[in-house]
Amino acid sequence: MFIGHYGPAAAVAGKQIKLWHGFVAVQVLDILWAPFVLADIEQIRIVENFTQSNHFDLYHMPYTHSLPAALIWSTLGGLAFIAMKPSAGRRGGIIIGLLIFSHWLLDFIMHKPDLLLWYGGPKVGLGLWDNRPVTMIMEIGFLLAGMLIYLRATTANGKWGRIAPAMLVLTLVGAQITANFGPPPPSVNDAAQTALIAFGVAALIAFWCDQTRQSRQ
Repeated sequence: MFIGHYGPAAAVAGKQIKLWHGFVAVQVLDILWAPFVLADIEQIRIVENFTQSNHFDLYHMPYTHSLPAALIWSTLGGLAFIAMKPSAGRRGGIIIGLLIFSHWLLDFIMHKPDLLLWYGGPKVGLGLWDNRPVTMIMEIGFLLAGMLIYLRATTANGKWGRIAPAMLVLTLVGAQITANFGPPPPSVNDAAQTALIAFGVAALIAFWCDQTRQSRQ
């Protein structure tokens, strides 16, 4: 999954958890995955039309996308958030941890069986990436549902508070269309670097949204 990961982040954004906090949290596993791929710690292959929705054979991701790794990173991420933002309290840390772990759950729905249940164990994945229309509906649907909850929980501070969320959604939907219908990336390194740029842009626009909206509570 790609932009659908941001749905849960938007749904819980508000007083304790800023939108950009959630946008970073739900992509922590992939933010780690990209440098791990660049360092050849984890490996992928570029295979054109490997699924209907992308060109990636994600055959070795034990340190970011196995179930044990997801649980470890979720715990560490929640604890780090508590340490860096004490005002959010334990509840804030738990929310961040759950958002990080939501990445693995949504990947389980979309990926081919490439997610280790435990080290040395079987790989799982329901493989919905092999159905492009369903992929698009789920990706965009998750994002829009989360953003609608976010818009109901917050109020705009002027016109930019209405423009920023619209820009965020349009940017993400455009990125999803490019990912699902575009050509394969030229190399594995290109794919990892592009992913990091995409996550950074999404987090920056989410930060902009936070500056232009405030919680209704």
